[in-house]
Amino acid sequence: MIEERRSSGESIDDILSDYNINEIVKTMTPNVLLKRPNRTHKDITKNTKQLALVLLSTPFLLPLGILYISMLIIAFSMMLVTGVLIFSSFLGIFWMIVDLMQSNMETANIIGISGFSVMMFSLAVLLSIWIYQVAWYLSKKMLYWFSNVARKKGELR
Repeated sequence: MIEERRSSGESIDDILSDYNINEIVKTMTPNVLLKRPNRTHKDITKNTKQLALVLLSTPFLLPLGILYISMLIIAFSMMLVTGVLIFSSFLGIFWMIVDLMQSNMETANIIGISGFSVMMFSLAVLLSIWIYQVAWYLSKKMLYWFSNVARKKGELR
C-alpha cells in the first residue's frame, strides 16, 4: 500500500502522516510477543512489561489488562513465598540446633531430632523450588495466553 502511493508520486512524509504509528505498534505488539522466544528471565520480564502496557493502554483491552496484572501479582507472590519459605526454614533449623545444644537431652535424641530437622528442611527447599518453577511456568503461559487473546481482540475491532 505504501509502495503504491510512493509509485504514484507521494512523498514518504505525506504517506507516513496518514498512519497512526502508535496504533500500529499497539496492534502489532501481541503478535510480536507471540513470536518472540521466552528463554531467559530477562526476556520474559521485558515481554511481560510490554504486554501489560499494551493491555492497559487500550480501553477495549483494559479489563483484560487488569486481570493480567492481578494474575501476575499472584504468580509473583508465589515466587516471593518460596524465598521466604527457604529463608525461614534455614533460620528455624539454625535456632532449633542452638536450642538443642543448650538442652539437657541425650546425644542420641539430639542427633535424631537434628536429622529429622535436616530432612524436613530439605523437603521444604524442594517444595519451594517446585512452587517457584510452577509460578514461573504459569507466568510464561500467561504471557502467551494473554498475548494471544489480545491479538484476537485486536482483530475484532
